[in-house]
Formats: sequence, structure tokens, C-alpha cells
Amino acid sequence: MNNLTFDKNGFYLDGKPFRIIAGDIHYFRIHQNDWAKRLDLAVDFGLNTIQTYVPWNAHEPQKGVFNFEGMLDIGAYLKLCQEKGLKVLLRPSPYICSEWDLGGLPSRLLKDREMAIRSSDPKYLKEVKEYYDRLIPEFLPYLATKGGPIIAVAIENEYGSYGNDHEYMNALADMLRDGGVDVPFYTTDGDRNYMLTFGRLSKTDFFGVNYRAAVGTSEHAAKCARENGEDMPFFVGEFWAGRSMHWGEPFYHRPPSQTSKGFNEALELGGNVCFYMFSGGSNFGFMGGGNIGSSFSPRPDTPPRYIPHTTSYDVDALISEDGRPTEKYFLCRDVLDEYLGREKRPHIAPERATQSITVELTKSADLFENLENISEYQGKTPLPKPMEYFGQNYGLILYSTKLDAFNEVHIRVQPQKFKDRANIYVDGDWFATYMRDRGCRAAESTYMAPDGIAALDQTSNERKIDVLVENIGRINFGKYMSDERKGMEDGLLYGSVKLFGYDTRTIPLEDLSHLDWKENSHKDHKPCFFKGNFDAKSGVDTYISFEKLGHGYIWINGFNLGRYDSAGPQMTLYLPGHFLKDSDNEIIVLDIDPIGERKTVQFLDHEILEGDAKELS
Repeated sequence: MNNLTFDKNGFYLDGKPFRIIAGDIHYFRIHQNDWAKRLDLAVDFGLNTIQTYVPWNAHEPQKGVFNFEGMLDIGAYLKLCQEKGLKVLLRPSPYICSEWDLGGLPSRLLKDREMAIRSSDPKYLKEVKEYYDRLIPEFLPYLATKGGPIIAVAIENEYGSYGNDHEYMNALADMLRDGGVDVPFYTTDGDRNYMLTFGRLSKTDFFGVNYRAAVGTSEHAAKCARENGEDMPFFVGEFWAGRSMHWGEPFYHRPPSQTSKGFNEALELGGNVCFYMFSGGSNFGFMGGGNIGSSFSPRPDTPPRYIPHTTSYDVDALISEDGRPTEKYFLCRDVLDEYLGREKRPHIAPERATQSITVELTKSADLFENLENISEYQGKTPLPKPMEYFGQNYGLILYSTKLDAFNEVHIRVQPQKFKDRANIYVDGDWFATYMRDRGCRAAESTYMAPDGIAALDQTSNERKIDVLVENIGRINFGKYMSDERKGMEDGLLYGSVKLFGYDTRTIPLEDLSHLDWKENSHKDHKPCFFKGNFDAKSGVDTYISFEKLGHGYIWINGFNLGRYDSAGPQMTLYLPGHFLKDSDNEIIVLDIDPIGERKTVQFLDHEILEGDAKELS
């Protein structure tokens, strides 16, 4: 049955000692045809357990509409883990963090401004309950008590870093029990006593301590574990082998030797260890989240501000985004082999093929000329409403207003309370771009006021102003999450005057099938789609370079690979070969800020994740 029990000396499966050596591999970040290769590497390393989150907003993209297919087929993933002889620590909590949009919570929850997310608010618990009623049957057959691989199920995630609502934590546990979950529960939190106190479920369920993989950190974490659970084993719920990347900031590496020595220290202290992440992956589509902070900025005086996560979720893990075992993998495997008394093995990575392709972009479709084909008109409001008000999750939203004729010179024009990136067009021409928490970038013909705000010159005619606002990822951690409504909420300021009256169009970028394609020609600074067709080797990975692009999104055969931004440091999008066909593949690129010709796009045979990081704009 593989029933898990525990005491202060360790874990047991059916009464026999069981040392958890685990790693996070997220099924929803990896093409389903590549799951087996990642799990084979886990087995080769010596893992006996896989940990994975379950993303609510991916499985229920719209209220009552569920997806458990393809990369989201959690049942198939759990079955494969069992076939590989791996146990599973499952984290189906409504909130996952994980550098994922809004930490996995559906953005529709933000429409109700009175709802308190991640709390015992009855309205929030009702939403969770309806989700669990559909989710639990997907993994229930795979519980260890039913002969499956799941030996424990997590309640929430790092809740001690967010709140102290124990009624909420108990409510989640009750929902799972009522749904038939009868394996042990656990929680994971940071290595601070208050976090472990606020985030822990009860004294009868075990908990994990999350901390950075480095020499000297395990001793502190073990002390925290002992102080907060004398009768519990030392479990490292997340042993942070690396860290995520942000657009506009350098890719920070945690040295492989530092990680391997830290791993050895954790083992010597009796730790049960779970690498986070063991294998990297991708924030495909619109699912990359964001933070508020200033960590690892190349500018030491940078204040805390919004920093969106890259599409790559390589996170300097033991296995890279594209599935390659790294030096960190082999050094940590050496540590485990030596600890278990096994012979040291050679550091030989499996051979893998990649391909390079040049694709001609033969068609283009101007976004503004295709509004009727890709957007929905939502009506007119005195002041703008955010995406969530209209039931929109991701993409773009367009606000249009008119400015009466005036006879003044250089009046500042500034968007108020917008998230995250606002492009302003005056009479159809690009006027300025505002990035959340940052300055303004404007057309050469635009006058910049002394305070760095773009200004309109005098005119005797009525002016049409369009504000195209882009959601670049909702914050996934901390107190700011509940205020992550996207779009614009407080209109434009013309000088000190508030402009009223906005026509709104939602542009979720979910259906591009009705675009009106023409021969490739475009105007600089006008958002434009580009399309090309190409042949490739199906099943062979490649990497799309966006060095000569600006900022936008790329679709391959209808699948949204994710965001790109020439600010770096990531300069290629990973394209798993399983998304490709031998012939007649289609690429669509939306470049929101195109400058210069867009005639070709290069697919490289290698990744570029460490390009120069430039200021986001």
C-alpha cells in the first residue's frame, strides 16, 4: 500500500524506513512527450519521489471550463511516475506561487474587490470548493492508499509568508478529506519561525522548510525544523537549486559546487530533500508571473518595483529548460552516490539533436486594422475598467477617447493606475510608451516635459487618443497579489485634468484565425502580426531568436510559446520539437513595438538565456 508515516527519526513506508530524495518536475511546463525523459533522468540521479504543483488557472481557464488534456493531463503524468517507480508529493493547493501568473489563482477572483483571496472568506472558499470538486477525482485514483504513487498531499503553499488564517488552512484540509483524500497532509514554508508557525496546518501533519541551496543554510533550517516540530523529521520542502529570471535583469546562477556541497550538508544533517527545481521548464503562453523587488538588478540604487518573470523557467535547475542534465546535476548525483555507497559514475550527458532554420515572414496584419477580427467591443465608460471587469484574463486591452480642440502648448499626457505597459497613440501614430514603475519612452517628434512625461503640442482639431495596455504577468507572491487587476482604472491626465469617456475593446489574443493577412508591410511602432510557413524536423528541438524583434508573443502551429522581450536576458524562446511537423509549419509573431523590417526570423540550434539585460521600457 505504501502508506506513509513519520516520527522525529524519519519517514516510513508501510513501516519500513524511507528517506525522501525528491525533486520538482512540473508536468504543465513540459511537453507531455518529454515527461518520460525528465523522469528517466530523475531515476538515474537517484530520486525516489517527484513533487509537483497543480495550477488552478490552467486547469480552469474560465469558470466551469476545465482542461485535463495534453500537457495538463495530470492523471497521465501520475501514472507515468508510478511506472518509473517514483512516489509523488502532490501540491494541489489553490495557490502555488511558482513564478506563475497570480500564483495559480484564476484572475477572475480579482473582479470581486471585496473577496479576500487566500483566506476563510466564504466567497473565496466557495470558489475553491467548486474547483476541488472537479480536481480531486482526477488524482484520487493515484493515492497510495489506492495503490497509486501519491504518498502525501500539500495544503496551500508558503502560507506563512502571506497570512495567519488557520481557519482557512483547516477548511482546505476538510475539503480534501471530504473528497476522499486519506494520505498525510503537509505544508512548506520559509526558514523563519513565524513563517513555520503561520503556515503550518497542525501538529499531526508534517512540514517542510524551504531555503537556498548553499553551504551553511541547512544547519539553520534544521534548527528551525527542530524548534517547530520536535516529533517531526527534517524535511527540506524546497531546496532552491537556482532562481527564476526576470525581464531586464541578469540571469543569476547559483554555482554548481555550492549547490552540491549544500546538498551534502543537508543529507549529513538527516534531511529529506526535495530539489526546487530538479528540472526546469517553460512559462508557456501568458503564464509567467511577476514580483515586486529589486533583487539582482545591475543598478544598485534600483528601488523595489515590478519585475516580470521571463518565459523560460530554466531557473538554473539540475536539468535545463530543454531537458539537458547540467554540471549541477552530475555534481549532486556524485554526492548522493557517495552518500549511498555507490561507485562514482562518469559525467556523460545523453546526446540530443537540435536544428536551425531561417523562416521568411511573408504576411503581416496590422493590429489596429484588425480590431474587428480579434477584439470584442465592451462599450463606453466614464473611466476605464480593468480586464477582469470584462472577464478577460490575459493579452491586451484598448481604451479610446477624444480630446477637444485646444490652443495650448506642450501639455503633459499621462496614464493613471495602469498595469503593466501602456502604449499611447495619437490620431493613429505612436506617441509614447509607459512601463509600470518606470519612466516614459516617446517618439522623436513628441515633446518631453522636464519631468520626463510626454506632452502634446498645440492643435486646433479634435484628437483621438488610443491607449493599448498589456498584461505582462500578475504578481505571484506576497501582499500585492490582491491588487493585480490589469489594464487601466483611472484614465488619462491631460496636464492636471482627468479625461473622461472611454470606448473599450478587449483583445485576449486567444483566437487569431480571423486576421486579415496581407503582403508583409508595416509601419514602425504600430503593433503588427507577422506570419510565415516553414518545414522542419518534427521532434527536434530548436530556439527562436528574438534579438531583432521588440516585444511581444510567438505562436507555433497555434500554440502560444510565450512572451519575448529584447530587454533580455533571455534572447531565445525554447521550441520543443514535438510542436513541429515535417512540413507546413506556421509561425505567427505579434511585435507590439516593431522597428525596421520584419522579413525573417531565425531558429537557432542553441539557447541564449544570458544576453545583456537592458532596462524594460
